[in-house]
Amino acid sequence: MFRAMLGLAAKVSGMRDTMIKSADMPRTPKELEILEVASGYFLSHGYKGTSINAMARDAGISKESIYRYFSSKRLLFQAVIARELAAYKSRLEFLDSEPESLQLREALIRVAETILMLVCNERTLALRRLIFQEVDKTPDIGRYYYAIGPNEAYEFLERIFSLNADAACLSPAQLARNFVALTLHYTVLRRECGVLEPLTIAQSKKLAADGVDEFLQVYLP
Repeated sequence: MFRAMLGLAAKVSGMRDTMIKSADMPRTPKELEILEVASGYFLSHGYKGTSINAMARDAGISKESIYRYFSSKRLLFQAVIARELAAYKSRLEFLDSEPESLQLREALIRVAETILMLVCNERTLALRRLIFQEVDKTPDIGRYYYAIGPNEAYEFLERIFSLNADAACLSPAQLARNFVALTLHYTVLRRECGVLEPLTIAQSKKLAADGVDEFLQVYLP
């Protein structure tokens, strides 16, 4: 079991290093143009549905130019995922803050608002669909997404709840899971299924505040 955990950590670390290197790599204006076009194509059509020929034709970019910078469809796809995940992670900067500096309700609302706005927007929904479509073939992409997003959010919530453990009947890890389920899952599920329209900032703030108040009433009265 321990060796398996070490193996998983090593894979995630390796994928993280590859993604960070790809995301931080200096790009020429032409490469950035290709990545912008490719991002829209992959997010809209998925990996299988994306044709380099069609993408080049529709964007007015020669196929030779694409392959000059990205020698295969798979490498272009990985560069797109690295670019999108770097943008995704940048939206979670609050996870680098110290929860001790925030009041409990303030900290939880901040988490809920940020995640609702991030996960429920069209681009992130498309990115998640793309990752989940490819996770069987490229599991490291799924592991990396989980490591930099959901897992860090859970760990941040656990740190918040550990400061209030005396008032709770559940462990910080249990509180974190229940918080996400109560305040986020229902809204995110409806967005993923197309039942709910994109959220406005005001709607996200209200959903976050209402969800946090309900959670506190039930779990930390």
